[in-house]
This record gives sequence, structure tokens and C-alpha cells, in this order.
Amino acid sequence: MTDIEEEKRDKFSAAINHYAEEQRRQIENEIADYKNKKLEETEKQVLFECYRMIQKEIAQMRNKISQEMSKRAMNARRELLKRRSQITSEVFAKAIDNLNAFTGTDGYAAFLKKAAHEFGKLFAEPGIVIYMRKQDENYKDAVRSALGYDCIFQIDNTIKIGGIKASHPKRGILADETLDTLLTDQYQWFEANSGLANV
Repeated sequence: MTDIEEEKRDKFSAAINHYAEEQRRQIENEIADYKNKKLEETEKQVLFECYRMIQKEIAQMRNKISQEMSKRAMNARRELLKRRSQITSEVFAKAIDNLNAFTGTDGYAAFLKKAAHEFGKLFAEPGIVIYMRKQDENYKDAVRSALGYDCIFQIDNTIKIGGIKASHPKRGILADETLDTLLTDQYQWFEANSGLANV
């Protein structure tokens, strides 16, 4: 082989090597670009998944906090209503005690007379039936006198604290001046005016 042929062969070999090296570099660059692109896509996907997971966790935490707050508010309201009911019961138990004590005073006799007098004006004719507790039978004469005319007395076991009721069977009128009813009527007033509704 001559020097020229050998030189040509060396140049050809160098050209092939150079071309192969260029192809290798190009393929390595393409692989690196592909890897970088895939890595970037994967990072974006991971970041997106993390974001979604964080948003889901935040939503669950908010929901849990909201439920806990609702539960606490409900429990607090329940306790408030329980305490309000307890206070109302205590107040009205004390009122019943005071009214029971009142039925043993001279003021109670005056209360019965006043109620009978009002019944007399309301019905304005005989035929009235007066209802009272058995314990109050000793007030019959005072009630009859305050009424202004004769009447019929009946024992009414639904009257627990005291006072009287009256009815006129012919006229179909009923009047109630019992301490029981007067106290019951105060429940609604108490709820509206006690300030406990705003506690």
C-alpha cells in the first residue's frame, strides 16, 4: 500500500471517526435534552400532584376545623340553653315558694276579695260558680261578700298554689285569677325580659 493510499485511508478513517464522534455527541445531546425535558415534565407533574395533595389536605383541615367549631358552638349553645332552663326553673321555684308563703298572709285574703269583686263586675248577675282549692274554703264568706251576690262554690284540684276561677254556665264565660295561671303567664314575659336570651 502506498503512502497516498494509506493517507487516504487514514483521512477516511479520521472522517468516519469524526462523523461517528459528531453523531455520538448529537445523540448524547438529544438524550440529555430528552432526559431534561422528561425530568422537567416529571418535576411539574410532581409539583402539581403535591399542590393537589396540599389543597386536599387544606380542604380536609378546614372541613375538620369547621366541624369542630360547629360541634363546639352546638355544645356551648346546648350548655347555655341548659343553664338558662336551670335559671328559669330556679327563679320560678322561688316564685312558687313565695306565692305559697303569700297564701298564708292577710294579703292573700285581700287578693281573693279583689278577684271576686272583679268577677262580680264581669258577670254582673247571679249563677256564678267559684272554683277554689280545698285549703281556701275558709275564704268562702269573704269571696261571696266581695262578689256581691250568691254563688256556688266548687273545689278545683287543678289549682295548686291558690286563687280562684269563676264561670257562668248560662253565659259560657270563664274567668281565671289563680296564682297558678298568673305565674304560668309570667314564663313568656320572663323569657322576653330576663336578658337570658342574650346570654
